[in-house]
Amino acid sequence: MMKIASRSCDVLIIGGGSAGLRAAIESHDAGSEVLVVSKSRKGDPHTVLARGGINAALGTMDPQDNWMIHAADTLREGLFIADYDKVEVLCKNAPDIVNELVNWGARFHREPDGRLTQRFFGAHTYRRTCFFGDWTGKEMIRVLMHQVRLRKIRFVDNIFITKLLRSADVEGQRKQGKIKEGHKIWGAVGIDLKNKKIIIFKSKCVILAAGGYSRVYSVSSSRSFENYGEGVVLAYETGVDLVDMEMVQFHPTGMVWPRKAVGTLATEAIRGEGGILLNSNCERFMKNYYPERMELGPRDVVARSIYSEIVAGRGTKHGGVWLDATHMPKAKILERLPTMYDQFKRIAGVDISKEKMEVAPTAHYSMGGVVVDSKCQTNVKGLFAIGEVVGHVHGANRLGGNSLLGTVVFGKIAGREAAATAEREKKRTIKRGTSPKLRIADNKEFASGLFVVQDPDTIRGQVQQVMEENAGIVREANKLQKGRRKILELKKAFYSKNHVLKDFKNYRNLVSTYEAKSALLVSEAVIRSALMRQESRGAHYRSDFPDRDDRKWKANIYCRKHGKKMVLVRRKTKKIKESVKNLLQVQTKVEHHLLE
Repeated sequence: MMKIASRSCDVLIIGGGSAGLRAAIESHDAGSEVLVVSKSRKGDPHTVLARGGINAALGTMDPQDNWMIHAADTLREGLFIADYDKVEVLCKNAPDIVNELVNWGARFHREPDGRLTQRFFGAHTYRRTCFFGDWTGKEMIRVLMHQVRLRKIRFVDNIFITKLLRSADVEGQRKQGKIKEGHKIWGAVGIDLKNKKIIIFKSKCVILAAGGYSRVYSVSSSRSFENYGEGVVLAYETGVDLVDMEMVQFHPTGMVWPRKAVGTLATEAIRGEGGILLNSNCERFMKNYYPERMELGPRDVVARSIYSEIVAGRGTKHGGVWLDATHMPKAKILERLPTMYDQFKRIAGVDISKEKMEVAPTAHYSMGGVVVDSKCQTNVKGLFAIGEVVGHVHGANRLGGNSLLGTVVFGKIAGREAAATAEREKKRTIKRGTSPKLRIADNKEFASGLFVVQDPDTIRGQVQQVMEENAGIVREANKLQKGRRKILELKKAFYSKNHVLKDFKNYRNLVSTYEAKSALLVSEAVIRSALMRQESRGAHYRSDFPDRDDRKWKANIYCRKHGKKMVLVRRKTKKIKESVKNLLQVQTKVEHHLLE
C-alpha cells in the first residue's frame, strides 16, 4: 500500500532554479505562503551550469547601449518570431534586475574603477553581458538561495511532480477527452522520492519553473537527470498550448572527448574573451561563413558552420573542431574562465592555456515551450510558467546571456502576479469534511494511475538517438518523417508495456518512466512542428527548404491538445513597435578590434 500525504500553500513553485527562487522571493514578499518543490537537490538546479553571464543594457562599457537596442538584437537573433511584448518586458527590466542582484551581493566582475564589466556575446551590438568568471549561474543561485533562507521559505527537494490538478479533476467535472475552459488550478500530484510516498499539493496558484527539453537529444549540455520536458508536458496535459517547439538551440561548442563528457558545455565566454575556432587544417574557418562577427556570430550560424566543417572532412580526430585560447594570457584565463580551465584539465587532461580544445555542437536550450501572456499567466487560471519551460520569448534563436536574464525578470513578475491571484482566491476552499488526500486517494486516475515500465532508460535512450539522427542541426523531410514514425513506434511500445504502480518497490524506475513519457511527447511536438515549418529560420534549418520565407512563415506554430490528439496551428506574429522597428533597420557596425 502506498502512503499518501497532503500539503497546502498559497503558491506552489515547481522548480528550484533561478526562475523558481526569484518567484518564491516575490510571492513571499507579497504576503503569500510559498512552497518550492524541486526534482534536483536544493542548491543544485540546472542554473548552476549557466556559465557565461546575464544581459542588461547598463552601458558601463558602451554608453550608447539602451534597452531598445537590446530588444532589437533579441528580435533580430530570434528571426522576428519572438513575442515583442515579452521581449520588451525582458529588456526593459534587465538593468533593474541586475542591479537588484548586485544589491543582494552578486559578485559580478568589475573594472578597476568599480564599474561592472560587460563582455561581448555572440550577435550583440554592444557589450552588455555581466558575469562572475565563467560560473555566473552558480553565483546567482548562491545569492537567491541566501534570500530564500533569510525569508525561511519552505523548500522541499527530491520531489517529482507527475500531474497538475485543476478544480475539474477534484470536483469530477472533467469530461472524457475534453478540458472545460475556465477551470482553475487546484494543485499537483508529486512523489517524495526520499520518503517513498505520494504527496497531494493543494495550492491557490502554481508556478511552473521546471526547465526545458534539450535532453531529448543524446548529445546535450544538460545533465542526465534533467530537461526531458517534464514541465512542458505537465502544462500541455492540463490544457495549455505549446509554441515554437521546433526551435531547439544547439550551442556551437560542447566537449567531444572523452566519451563520458560528450556534450558538456564549453561556454561562449571563451569566444567572448577572444577564443577562436580552427578546423583540422588550423584555418580560422568562420571568416568563410560569417566574416562580420567571426566566432561571435549568431549561435545557429556558428553551430552550422562547425557542422559543415566536420561533414566536409576538416574535423578533428574525435569529430569536432578546435577552440583555441592559447594566445590569451594564462592569468586572464584563470580570472575570466576558471571553470573552463578546471573542466578541461580535470576531464580531458587539457591545459587550455597551452593546448587547443576539441568541440562540436551540443543540444543546449529549448526556445519552444508553454504559452503565457506578458504576466506569465497561462490560459488555465492560477497556472503560471517561467524560465526555459516557456516559449515565444526568444523566437528562432536565443542571445547568449538572455536565458539567465529571463529567469529572474519573469520570475519576479510571476511571483508578484501569483501572489495577487492567490489573495483573490483566499475564499476558495474545499468544503469542510472533504479531505483532499482521501478524495484523491479514492480516484484511480490519480492515486493508482501512476505507472512504470520495466526498462524506461532503454526507451528514453532510443528517443534521444532518434532525435539526434533525424531532428538535429540539419533537417529534411525524409529524416523527419522517419523520426516521426520511430517516435510513434516507441510511444506504442511504451504504453503497451507499462503497468500500474502498486507500491514503491519499482520507484527507481518511476522517474525514468515519466522522463521517457515526457521525452516521447516533446519529441513528437518537435518533429511535427519541424515538418510543418517548410523553411529555414534560426535554429531550425531545413536542407530541403534552405531559405527563409517571411511571407508564409513569419509565424509561430502552436501545439494544442485536442482529446488524445495533438493539433498544430500556424499564427502570424504580432507587429513590432515603430521605435524598435526603426532600430532594426540600422546596420550597427561593431568595431572589429572588440571582437578579437
